[in-house]
Amino acid sequence: MTLREKEKILLQKIKAGDKYAYMELVTPFRERLFRKAKSMVKDDDDADDIVQDAMIAGYKSIVNFRAEAGVYTWLYRIVINKSKDLLTKRKRMVEKSIDDNEQQFVDDRLGFEKKLELSDESSYLIKKINQLENIYKEVIELRYFEEMSYSDIAELLECNVGTVKSRLFKAKEILKHMILQDERGEVKIGT
Repeated sequence: MTLREKEKILLQKIKAGDKYAYMELVTPFRERLFRKAKSMVKDDDDADDIVQDAMIAGYKSIVNFRAEAGVYTWLYRIVINKSKDLLTKRKRMVEKSIDDNEQQFVDDRLGFEKKLELSDESSYLIKKINQLENIYKEVIELRYFEEMSYSDIAELLECNVGTVKSRLFKAKEILKHMILQDERGEVKIGT
């Protein structure tokens, strides 16, 4: 049975009133959703809250879910929106505290690094990925960390597959250039 077929069966059970089917449907995605939230908000507790809020929001609106996209893609979009909301709220709080001559420090630890205990090279690469513009960072994360297909990424980002491939190519080119500038790559420009 494919994931989509299982999702359809669970969605039917949910719509028929099965209270446990929703948790069965969304639990397999929880860790991946947490990683995405953490990569954006850089805090375990906030990421947990975001995933919890996303799951509650999903539960409340599951009867309206049209299943055009997969459940993971749908929840992923909710997590991104809730993460952006929190970041906007943080930014306003920081601006307000600066206005009040107070300093507030925002934790800028790398997403994934603490949890996955990455090697030095992986940590270096993630630092470089985090320096990319959001449109490039997002496609790298979706393709390589979330292991999403081009079509799922296109659906999630509301663009066409060609745009996804183009952004991914550009992101890899920028990363390559950044690494060569640091002289950590084996090949140096001009040799």
